Amino acid sequence: MEIVRKIIIVICLIVFVGAGGYIAKYFIDAYRDMGDLTSLKDMEMLEDLRTDKGTIIGKYVPIWEKNHDLIGWITIEGTKVDFPVMQTPKEPEYYLRRDFDGEYSTGGVPFMDASSDIFLPTSNFLIYGHNMKNGTMFHDIVKYKDEEFYKEHSEIKFDTIYKGGQGTYTVVAAGYSTIRSESDPGFKYYKYANITTEEKFDEFVQGVISESNYNTGVVPEYGDQLITLSTCTNDSKNGRFYVVAVRTDAKARPPLF
Repeated sequence: MEIVRKIIIVICLIVFVGAGGYIAKYFIDAYRDMGDLTSLKDMEMLEDLRTDKGTIIGKYVPIWEKNHDLIGWITIEGTKVDFPVMQTPKEPEYYLRRDFDGEYSTGGVPFMDASSDIFLPTSNFLIYGHNMKNGTMFHDIVKYKDEEFYKEHSEIKFDTIYKGGQGTYTVVAAGYSTIRSESDPGFKYYKYANITTEEKFDEFVQGVISESNYNTGVVPEYGDQLITLSTCTNDSKNGRFYVVAVRTDAKARPPLF
């Protein structure tokens, strides 16, 4: 019996050490990835660069030259949300578990839904980010569940890297949702990544406001530019949390060229 007890203790110690090592690696890797991403902002500014898609603003040129998948930058003052936004239409979830350089990363990089288009003046930019336990990536957007947090962080900055795409967005709604089956008639906010009709626009706005944790009093109108931030939650199976905001510094963006 003594031998069995010792074997059990040894096995428990191995499992404990192994789990501890995994958790430590998780946090170390996540903070390293976050540091790598935020340090991109410190790259030397260059002159504006004209491309076939539009003119890239000088401060984003060196980052874009490092990785052409970059399409924008998302920032929420007073939170840890301050990251590049990527998009890969041919492989939509490429950055789900990859860092800015394409290497494996637990936290990935925030990325835009393949159906969203930064060149459309009337649309909804749907951006995904992980809810990391160490508080990085889109973890902080879940704090919008509290109305007081919203009141202190009602503005979101989202810049596309192209001229004319720098905008300030005011929060419209924030709430919990879930990934529903196709047969479920319930509202699916994640199905509105590209809004091009007034009917779909109104349908989306009414849906997110009805599921919001509180009433902000902000009601977008067709023609406004929307942004939706989406992350996972542990509150329910396939749980999600969203924050929708409307661009308020301009009704529509000026031409990109």
